[in-house]
Formats: sequence, structure tokens, C-alpha cells
Amino acid sequence: MNRLYQCSRWLWIPLLCCYICFTLGGCKEESAGRSSLHVSMEKKPETQKTLLPNDTPLEVSRYVVEGEGPQDTTFSIMSNTNTVDVDGLLIGNWDITAVGRNDQGVDLVTGSVSINLTKDPLETVIELGALSGNGMMDVILQWDASKINNPNLEIWLTNPEGTTTSLTPTTNNMENGSVIFNGSYPAGSYLLRAKLYSGATAVAGCAEVIRVVGNKTTEGSVELTLDKYADIPATITLVNNLGVPVECSIQGVSEVMQAQVPATATLSVGDATELEVSWYLDGEEISNTLSCTFNPESGQHRLDVIAKGALLASTGSASITFKAAVEGTTGVPKLVGLVEDTTNGLYVGKNAHVAFLPDGKLVLASNQHQTIQVCRIVRDTLEVVNTYTTSDGFNAAQVTDVFVDPLTKLVAIADASIPSLCVYLYDSKTATLSKQFERNNTYFQNSSSSKTFTSLHHLSKEASTGILYALIPDASHVVETNLYAQTSESADPNEYVWWFSNPPVFDAMAISEGSQSAALADTGTGFLKLCRKNTMDDLFAQDEHFQSADTPYLDNIASMAFLNDDQLIYATNNDIGRFAYNGTLWAQKEIFTSMQNDIGEMEAISQLLTNEDDTMLYVLAKTSKNIVSFSVDGFGRPLFLESSTLGDFAPARMDLSPSEEHLAIVSDTSDSLVLCAIPQV
Repeated sequence: MNRLYQCSRWLWIPLLCCYICFTLGGCKEESAGRSSLHVSMEKKPETQKTLLPNDTPLEVSRYVVEGEGPQDTTFSIMSNTNTVDVDGLLIGNWDITAVGRNDQGVDLVTGSVSINLTKDPLETVIELGALSGNGMMDVILQWDASKINNPNLEIWLTNPEGTTTSLTPTTNNMENGSVIFNGSYPAGSYLLRAKLYSGATAVAGCAEVIRVVGNKTTEGSVELTLDKYADIPATITLVNNLGVPVECSIQGVSEVMQAQVPATATLSVGDATELEVSWYLDGEEISNTLSCTFNPESGQHRLDVIAKGALLASTGSASITFKAAVEGTTGVPKLVGLVEDTTNGLYVGKNAHVAFLPDGKLVLASNQHQTIQVCRIVRDTLEVVNTYTTSDGFNAAQVTDVFVDPLTKLVAIADASIPSLCVYLYDSKTATLSKQFERNNTYFQNSSSSKTFTSLHHLSKEASTGILYALIPDASHVVETNLYAQTSESADPNEYVWWFSNPPVFDAMAISEGSQSAALADTGTGFLKLCRKNTMDDLFAQDEHFQSADTPYLDNIASMAFLNDDQLIYATNNDIGRFAYNGTLWAQKEIFTSMQNDIGEMEAISQLLTNEDDTMLYVLAKTSKNIVSFSVDGFGRPLFLESSTLGDFAPARMDLSPSEEHLAIVSDTSDSLVLCAIPQV
């Protein structure tokens, strides 16, 4: 087709018509009948979205109209309005095309129409419903790889015709937290939807609309948020192509939402009859109405809303990230998850042991399955990161205690099978355990005989020396192990702490964080020994004895915890009490008894636990199947707060996460594990 382009900006129509008549290469018969044509261009709805071509305006600023008619005649006109008048055209069949361009000359939309031009002037409308050309899509999705184990990403792309296909990353760096998708696509608006999994658990997702423009590259980066949240937008604006904004208000979502409680997000607009809405929670479509109700698990979430207006209105969208947190009394645990045995490769079983690692993951030792696993908390459940068995060289049978040193990331696991104490080094980057050394059960030798233990329990470290102390079930000795030893030979100091004068076999032990005080107790006789470090740096020295015959509320001491060097909390079967050191002597203070003086039920107490700054005290009760929470004042006095039920779960042992946001609890009679979330300030 021969074309001459009119470049005049102001489109002098009469001059233009003359120009066409004299210059069109196809004007072969001057006597042929001629007529006039009025062309109007009408745009279809466009999409204004998060991911657009950089520096490429999507508003049409001028139009190019071209025609092919009888006797090979043609015309080509440029206009900065959406209407064009063309005079002097030959009567007959014409094929008219129109292209809408932005102010940079980039073709955005195109349309065509075929007409039969008669002697009477004709008006026609060309709908610019087709997007012009092919463009490149280059999108990166990224996340914090340190918070994901065994990542898996599902991603789908829906084209303008509504066909959805699964995408494979062009560049896969998933282990380090990113993937890249790129390729050439016909111009148009595409819906990109993604779901990120940690193992088998979905942890994040998104829904983004991507606009592809001919001969341009649409680049974008989508952050799948796992550990932070952004501000919540109050409104979403649907930009009308006629220039009138349609503003919608999003209600019902805040930056912190209540976990495990139904919430409703609403998109409100003056005239909602023509509005099409889609809601996506973590990449999963959940509603197509103006409001959506969802029940978020605790953790980070992303809510995407895509709203499409009526004809001639573009589409708007918003991405809302929020944190779902358990609500309740600050510091008081709330049951959020019961993790069943053998779920997704997780082994719990009866008589398991659990301890949190410095990075928030935890070590789970299953005696029933004879496994040691490193797990992470994901969406109120546990995900297995690594599993170890005896075939991997781990002492995983008859585990009696697990101790984690947050300073060195050393993990000590005691067992009654060999028996031994094995120390592993935890690598937080790979979430793996590697054996450092294993000491045998000989803990003292002399020229005539040696002493051995059948098992170790109540592992407790003296921070100043790195000595790990432990109790044994068959002698009144405290066994020492050099936790920081480099070899098995240097792990055993060949020393033990012992007492003459008919000493009992101790069942409970505690060492203060400042390594100035220690406590030992015998459950059967109600015997309590409180020690203070002397000038020779002997920890178990300057000991004072207290016994139930002379001091009340000491029968059946099962657990003890130091608040600081001068404050000890102890628990009997159904009491908790406090001893305080006045600089010279220890003295008994308050006693709190189950179901008395407004104290909640706490029967068969199995463990006491304090938080890092010793402002909270947690009491685990096996028979009453609950956790009793106390706050601790500046003088070390416990103040009862609330009781948290564990349902039918009879707890035995618990541990508190470093962030103090979770408690993990195991049982001697149940093969499940309980997770409690702790509301924060």
C-alpha cells in the first residue's frame, strides 16, 4: 500500500482533503464519485496495575488512521483527537485501520473496520480493542531464603483471553530466595499468581496484573513477605479512561489482624453495580464479591484485590500485607496447634523431648521413633527441615534430655541406651547438626575403680566455665562435662560433685544465669539444697539445707528455676514457692497453692520456665492439663495472671522460643505436640 503521511499538527481538514486528492498515488479516475467519512476511535478498558513498562505512558495521546480503497487508493492521517474527518474518498469498499499511540510514539492499541462508502457521508466507529505487537515480560519473585526450608514455588499466568498456564522459572535461584520469569508475549494484560511453599506448607503468595506493551519490556520485582508488613492502603483508585477517577475504599483490614478469627475485607464504592472484584489471600482466590471473609493463621499474609470497572474504566488493584497475631493477655500462652505424630514426616511419639535453637527452629527427639529432627514453626504447625537416626551416627534411642546453648549453638543430647552424652554443633545456615564429640558414661576414675552413670538428666550449664552439669538416677552425684571440649578425651574432667552425711539422690537441679547460685532437690524426702559460689569459684558451695520436716511446702519438689542469682522459684506437686538470698542466707518467701487465693488450678506440676528478662513465669501442670502464667515484679514476686487450657493434652515438658512468641510442649502419654502462641505487646 502506498502511503503519504500528513505531519501537520493542526489538521486543517479542507487543505488536507485537497492534499489527499492531489497526492494519493491511487487517484486514477478524477471523474469517479467521491464522498466523506467521519471516523471515531473508541478505546476498550485498559489495566492500571503494579507492574508496567518503565517510562512508558499507557494513555493514548494521538491516533494514526489509514485506509485502503477502490483503485488502490490510500490515505493516512494523524490526529491528536479520537475523531477524524476525511473528504474526497472514492465511493466503494474501504478497509480502515486505526492505531492509538502514547506521546512517545509507542503503539498501544489498534482496531479496524471495513465499510462500503456511498455518495452520502458516512460515520463509522473503530473500536481499539486489540493491543499492538509483542512485548517482553521480565519479573523476579524473591523472599527471605533463611526463613524457608525446601522451598517450592507454584506460579500461573492468565492471558487476556482467560487461559491459565503454569510457568517454569527462566532463572531458578530458589535456594537463595529468588526466581526470574521472562519471555515474549502478545501485548495485553496478564494475571500473574504465585504460591510459595516451605516443604508442604504454603507460607506466602501474590496476585499481580502485568501489562505487556509492544516492543517494550515490563520489568518488576515482587517481594513475598515473610517477616515484615507494610502500611495498609485506605483506598484503591480505578482510573477512568474518560478522566473521571472512581475511588473505592477498602475496609476491615489493618496492619495487625487477629489470628484464627474470621475477618472481612470490604471494597466500598459509590456505584458498585458495574464493578468486578477478585480477592486473593496469599495467592489463592477467595472471593469474587465486594467483600471477602477469611480466617488467617498466625504469621505474615498478603491480600490482593483486583477491581475492574465498567466500560471505558480501567482496572485498579491493591496489595495489602498484614500480620495475623494471636490476641489475648500479653505474655499468656494460647493453644494454636496440635501437631499430630507422623504428619508430613514429623515424628513425635510419647516421651519426646524438645528444645528451641537460637534461630527459632527447634530440636525434637522422638524416643518412640528413635529420630532427632530439626523443625521450624510455619503457620501454627511444624515443618521438618532435617531428620537424623542412628544410621546417621546420632544417639537417638532412649533420649533423656536435650540442652541447647544459645551462645555457641551447641546441642547436647543425653541418652540411656549407650549411655552417653553427645554434643552437636548447629549450623543455622543449613539447619544441620554435626557431631563434635561423644563422652562415655564414665565420670570418675581412680586407681581402684571408676564410676559410671546409667543416664543423665536436668542438663544445666554454668555460664562462667562452660561446664555442663547433670544429675544421675542412681547416685548423689552431679556429673560434669566440658561443653566446649574439642575431643571426647577432654570432655570428661574426671570430677564429680558429691556429699557425705547420707546424701539423697537428687531429682531436680537449677543454676542461675549469672552462675552465682545453684539448687538441688530430692522429690521423695522434700530436701532442698541451696548453694552459693565461694571465693574459690566453687559453685556448689556455701550450701544451706531445707527439708519439709522443718520447712513447709517442700514435699515433692519437681522443678526449679532461678529468676536471677538471688531469687529461686520452685514447684511441688501443686504449689509454687520462692526463696530469696539476702546477701548472707536464703529464706523462704511466698507460697502459691493450686485453687487457693484466686490462683488457677495447677495439679501435678512438671516444669517451671521463665522468659529471658525474668518478667514471666510459666507453670506446666500435667494433671490439670494447663499452663498457669504469672508475671514477676521487680522484687521477684510472682503475680497470677491466667490459666491456659491444653484440652485433653497431658503435658510433660515445654520450651520457650527465643522470640518468646511460641511454646512447644510434648507429653509422656500423648504422641502429639502442642504449639502455643504468646500474644506480644
